Amino acid sequence: MSPYRLYLVICGAGAFASRIAFTLNLVYQATVVGLTPLQLVLVGTVMETVCFVAQVPTGVLADVRSRRLSVIAGYLLMGAGLLLWGLIPAYSAILLANVVWSIGAVCVDGAEEAWAADEIDPDRVTRAFVRGGQLAQAGSLLGILAAVGLAFAGLAVPIVAGGVLTLALGVFLLLFMTEERWSPGHGGSWRSMRRQVVAGGRAVRHSGLLAGIVAGTLFAGMSSEGFDRLSQPFLLPFTGSWPPELVFGGLAVLAALGSIVATGLAGRHLDTLRPRQVGRLLAAVQAVTAAGMIWFGLTGRWWVAIGLYLLVRLLRDTTDPIRTVWLVSATSPDSRATVFSIQAQADALGQIAGGPPAGVVAGRRSPGAGISVAGLFLLPAAALFALAARRAPRPTEREAAQWVG
Repeated sequence: MSPYRLYLVICGAGAFASRIAFTLNLVYQATVVGLTPLQLVLVGTVMETVCFVAQVPTGVLADVRSRRLSVIAGYLLMGAGLLLWGLIPAYSAILLANVVWSIGAVCVDGAEEAWAADEIDPDRVTRAFVRGGQLAQAGSLLGILAAVGLAFAGLAVPIVAGGVLTLALGVFLLLFMTEERWSPGHGGSWRSMRRQVVAGGRAVRHSGLLAGIVAGTLFAGMSSEGFDRLSQPFLLPFTGSWPPELVFGGLAVLAALGSIVATGLAGRHLDTLRPRQVGRLLAAVQAVTAAGMIWFGLTGRWWVAIGLYLLVRLLRDTTDPIRTVWLVSATSPDSRATVFSIQAQADALGQIAGGPPAGVVAGRRSPGAGISVAGLFLLPAAALFALAARRAPRPTEREAAQWVG
């Protein structure tokens, strides 16, 4: 299987397994396990703390050892964490499962994109990221439908099923994933790892574009935890007598369909040769997302809340492929996985910093107030991405001609 096709399989299958596990996960935690709004946020804070601590070391290992092995280990760990998550409905077990899952997730973060950027032919890389984003959204759509069906046997069943499928994907990659174009050429010593971190940090410090992306990601991370953890509890009173699994499953389906269309439209304006255009698009998407989150948390009308929830979900799903293309255009192959990890670490640090304030406000006021506070954190992210876009280099005439052609 070619690297291009394998990357598409990873995107589709990984999203399918993940969405099965996480579509009704918060409903499971709130109703079956009985977690409070603050506990829901603290679960996410533990997850992001582990991601923050492990992000750069795993990125360095991917750069000095093997991106392939990092990705395979990541999916195996995520699968094991999900199994623990669904099989033991207790707060302490969920915290431990989050630790295992998070270590796996950071093994995949950055390494997967860096592997694709190296192994896929250069003229197909941008297309791979865009198509991968679309297939991930399609896989998410199918995963949502599967999760809703499995939930009738119990809210823990989709989580366990997602864990089994994630483990199966890890085994599949162990058999079929290759790494032919990447030759690290470094020793595995701690000294070489330190040099890799220094090189990645230097790349960020000496590039206004990369520094802006990382700083913007920090504020975007501060906003995401409040929405992720509080949006479903906020909408629960609006479901009335309808089964929550049907309501949230239906909303997730609509959001996934919209994201597929939106990503396809955005893909027409994405190219690594046009970093300014990509950055401006990302800044605009973040600004609209911030306004939607603030309004969503303040509204008391169910139809407005539903519409804004779908809008925010759609825009947030569209953000990832845009930011991936932008970051690839701004990094060199020798430190790409490490820079991706630094960016992901900034996201994790933002979620650690932004999650508890949103949770405290939600506990003292309401989940909606916590979501609106989270939306305010996204406004600086939009401004920083816009400033970073101005630092992006303009394409040469030859590059522009290639892009148009």
